[in-house]
Amino acid sequence: MNWPWKKKKLSFAETAKFNWEADTNEELRQKLNELAKQYPTLREGEYREKLLSLFRERGLDLNAEQLDMLLLLRQKTDQMLLERRAERQEDKP
Repeated sequence: MNWPWKKKKLSFAETAKFNWEADTNEELRQKLNELAKQYPTLREGEYREKLLSLFRERGLDLNAEQLDMLLLLRQKTDQMLLERRAERQEDKP
């Protein structure tokens, strides 16, 4: 039974697979772009279900909470990388 208070934690392998698929799978990226275009016409719940479905098709059995965490991690990583790039640009003569 899936108890609501027992949250399934993401493993490093699952996180790496999510990032790999999101970064390198052209078919997935195309479908994500198509879904993004539909965003204005969908309710939030519908959009999230379709988003989860796309990742499940790639073998990533995620729930909404896990997806939120993975997307937040990607966002924070991108922010850190952009900050480092800006710092390097400032250090150049």
